[in-house]
Amino acid sequence: MNISPRLLRFFLFSSFFLSFSLVGYGQGQPTVLIAYYSQSGHTKTMAQAVEEGAKSVAGVRVLLLSIDQVSTKELLEANAILIGSPVYNANVAPAVQEFINSWPFEGRPLKNKLGAAFVTGGGMSIGEELVQLNLLHSMMIHGMLVLGGEETEAAFGASAITGEPPFQTGKVEEQFLVKGRGLGKRVAEMAVSLKK
Repeated sequence: MNISPRLLRFFLFSSFFLSFSLVGYGQGQPTVLIAYYSQSGHTKTMAQAVEEGAKSVAGVRVLLLSIDQVSTKELLEANAILIGSPVYNANVAPAVQEFINSWPFEGRPLKNKLGAAFVTGGGMSIGEELVQLNLLHSMMIHGMLVLGGEETEAAFGASAITGEPPFQTGKVEEQFLVKGRGLGKRVAEMAVSLKK
């Protein structure tokens, strides 16, 4: 069989292009789901900072939803899930715990997804780290891979103090929003890295 060099080059180029395209198509863009519960608006503000950080990473699809808007399909399709909760008496907000308890467990469909936590609390030493750890523990039960924030001071995720001086200003202070953006960015970067 005699194949012309031109036809051979066309065939090789086409095969290479098709296989390269299919690899990219199969992998797709990772999805970062940011789900939060907020009554005062503080946790929503932190969620928006986390979203801003995640969106700063190229090649990521970011969903920002309150927990009552998240569908099981969105949860299962996400590559990374970040959960935000206010601190209630050193505990996760009951609505957030109900949300986590509703996650599908049979067959561990959330296994190997990335997970991270962010919280807001009224004062210092009121339970921010306890709530972060409770959220991370719940994710670990599902087999998720958990991450902390960008810096040492955000080792368990991002947190904000909103009701104790000098942070009693009625808004989330910039130093806490920086931690939120850093957490979102770190999780998005890891989602992209793992998708390759």
